[in-house]
Amino acid sequence: MRLRTAIALAFIALSVLQVVVVVPFALSNLNDLLSKQQDARIDRVMDAVAASLERTRADVDHAVHELSQSPAIEEVAKGVKEATFRPDRKSAEELMAPRRLNVLSVLDERGRTLLSGHNPGRLGDPDQALHSVTAAPGAPSILLVEVQDDAGPRRVPALVSARPFDYGERRIWAVGGVKLDAQVAEYLAKLSGARAEVRVLGESEAVAAAGEAEPPSVERVLPLAPVAELRLSFSRSELLAAGAEVLRAFFLFFTIGLTLAVLSGLLISRRITRPVEALTQAASKVSAGSWDAKVEVRASGEVGALVEAFNRMTADLRRTTQKLVASERVAAWQEVARRLAHELKNPLTPIKMSLETLMAASAEGSPKFSGLFKESAGAMLEEVERLRRIVDEFSRFARLPKPQLSRADLSELAAQVLSLYAAPRDGVALSSKLEPNVLVEADRDQLTQVLLNLVKNAEEAMPSGGRVEVRVRRAGAEAVLEVEDQGQGVRPEDRSRIFEPYFTTKQGGTGLGLAIAARICQEHGGRLEVGGEVGRGAIFSVVLPARAGGARTESS
Repeated sequence: MRLRTAIALAFIALSVLQVVVVVPFALSNLNDLLSKQQDARIDRVMDAVAASLERTRADVDHAVHELSQSPAIEEVAKGVKEATFRPDRKSAEELMAPRRLNVLSVLDERGRTLLSGHNPGRLGDPDQALHSVTAAPGAPSILLVEVQDDAGPRRVPALVSARPFDYGERRIWAVGGVKLDAQVAEYLAKLSGARAEVRVLGESEAVAAAGEAEPPSVERVLPLAPVAELRLSFSRSELLAAGAEVLRAFFLFFTIGLTLAVLSGLLISRRITRPVEALTQAASKVSAGSWDAKVEVRASGEVGALVEAFNRMTADLRRTTQKLVASERVAAWQEVARRLAHELKNPLTPIKMSLETLMAASAEGSPKFSGLFKESAGAMLEEVERLRRIVDEFSRFARLPKPQLSRADLSELAAQVLSLYAAPRDGVALSSKLEPNVLVEADRDQLTQVLLNLVKNAEEAMPSGGRVEVRVRRAGAEAVLEVEDQGQGVRPEDRSRIFEPYFTTKQGGTGLGLAIAARICQEHGGRLEVGGEVGRGAIFSVVLPARAGGARTESS
């Protein structure tokens, strides 16, 4: 029997025995047991919640009965009969507070409100909802009660009871109870360990809710007839966690069994696995980069053929790797050349434009030539110095220079860059809105490179002409530089890739400009964003951390 067949049969036998037979059967029984235990616990909790509501009914009825027998209600009845009663909220609260009621109305025989603690604005008006309870005095009911609080008038479910009081031939009714509000929901949530929601029938939103139920959850409903219901959501996360813990234990046993099976296979097949071990060691050397590894063990049959194939493979791999390394070096230098050419292209454009402007002014004998020369010469010298730095950094490291941070005024830098575009091509107009004193910690050369790239892209996005606007502002703790054009904008499907290297939508573009600009922004602790609408133009925003001391305005 082949070594592969023997090891495979041993592994399959042990794995099938544990996974197919033992684990599913045990997990199924355990899940059933845990589910039944949780259902039983939920049933006990629901019974406790129902008993709590029944105690609340009894407490409400007792409190209203005690109120109907108290001297305080007699004083109210006397005042009503003798027309000396002056209802106010304080007198109602004095009747409610000792009895732990938050709903209380005193009604006459026709249901007219004589005194109300929960809705003082109802005085003198009939309250048919509360008056309906007088039909069955001493039998607490759940109904919708109109209450007045800081949130304004609203209807909430309440557990109320009614008791009469006769003063001579005059009968009045004391109707009191408790609102099924957030306080009740919070108590029931703590009692049940679930999320409790009080809902009015027919409404999607809960009038009161408390507690949390981590998903997944199971919901139970307790009717609060005839107007509301109580929904309790019980989390099943603990049940799932227990099942997961048992599953981990079974997999641990499975791993131990698998390990024993592998060790047994190794011990039994030790004599015939020496060539395989030699192959493994040689493969490890190859993976570590030693392409000269060779298996010297003699073997026959299939293992021998494998050893010969491995030796041929390493020889071929060594030759192929040497060719691949050479190709990668060429590709790396090609990428450096592409990046260097791209980085040189942007600053050369404004230098050329400045020189053309100076040449035109000189040819025309313009009196502004001296001022233009002075302004452009400084900017061009700065660009030439930046070109020298970029070339030097690329030649040494083949990557972008590290930012040399210093204090910079973003508006001043933008104005300096825009001065290089004093004479844009025909049909293109440049404008700016630069908020003064927007300070950042930045590398002036690299930010200049980013802005030149964005202005150049904006100009190229408008082949038929249009307006390019550069804005600088401070928004909270961030400094924002925006370049907006009136081109076709960036399609939504391109926005997720526009900052990727070598992705471009321009004919002949290298796809490095925006990638480099985005990387510069990231190395400054900021970001480069794209916005605008397709067909109406694009907005590229450089967002950097603002330095303390700059102007503060709200972002527009």
